[in-house]
Amino acid sequence: MIVVPVAVIAATAVTVLLLFVGGSTPSDRIELIKTGLTVGAGTGGMVALVLNGRRQTTTEHDASERRLTDLYLKAVEQLGSDKAAIRHGGCFALERVAQDNPGQRQTVVNVLCAYLRTPYTEPAPTKTGVRRPLVANRRLGLRLPPPGVDRLAGEVRQERGVRLTVQRILTQHLNPGTDPRHPDITFWPGIDLDLTGATLVEFSLLGCRVREAIFAGATFLDDAWFDFTTFTDVATFEGATFTSDARFNHAVFGSAAWFLDTTFAANAGFNGTEFLGGTMFTRSMFAKNAAFDGAIFAEDREIDGASFARSPTFEDAEFRGR
Repeated sequence: MIVVPVAVIAATAVTVLLLFVGGSTPSDRIELIKTGLTVGAGTGGMVALVLNGRRQTTTEHDASERRLTDLYLKAVEQLGSDKAAIRHGGCFALERVAQDNPGQRQTVVNVLCAYLRTPYTEPAPTKTGVRRPLVANRRLGLRLPPPGVDRLAGEVRQERGVRLTVQRILTQHLNPGTDPRHPDITFWPGIDLDLTGATLVEFSLLGCRVREAIFAGATFLDDAWFDFTTFTDVATFEGATFTSDARFNHAVFGSAAWFLDTTFAANAGFNGTEFLGGTMFTRSMFAKNAAFDGAIFAEDREIDGASFARSPTFEDAEFRGR
């Protein structure tokens, strides 16, 4: 690839010099031939440098891709560990991979969402001030809990901590900061969330910005915060259950917002919320207060079969559709 073009260029240079420059003496013609060969050699050196540069770039790119793949696989492996501390490390390793490699952010978010979709049961609250005997005393009628119960309870609480870490990572990197026009460097734009059937603990997307968000069949334990959240694409909470307060105050639904068969077991706040696409609350159940004060319904809305245990409020709400 190098020798043939160099030989052609050298021969061409020698021929051109001899034809158009010429030489009155043999020594002059020899100098012209040397000059042509020098041109060919210089061209060959330049070609070699270009090829070496391309080869080095390709090698570095391949090494970087292998390093990224190794980091990703190791982080996913840590996330599947049976030890909570190692799972925590896997969460932070995935966060680093996504932060340093924008092209991998959606993939990392998909992995984190998949983790939150795994089965989870909230641990029962512990009673304080009661000391459990270390040894069963049959004479007093005392009994120890079945073997492994304390260990299992501890593991479940550790799992809760890991899930809170995953949720905090999502919240931190989906929040553009105080100035959306100049988002923080930690912001991951254009991210989709698929938390279908997930069990979410103290979940918060406060002030976040996401594209498509799927919470179909999800269970929200403790309060859920979606205040000032912007959903630029479809957001669905079909069949979701909010066990405590659900706050969507001043949230923006840029496309369709689906709350079909959604259960609000406590207060639901949609004050100042903007529903810019079609909105559906079909067969939703509101067990306590439901506030839509100042909300904007820009397109059609459906509330067929929705039930309200208390009268909902729509003070200063604006209805533009049907």
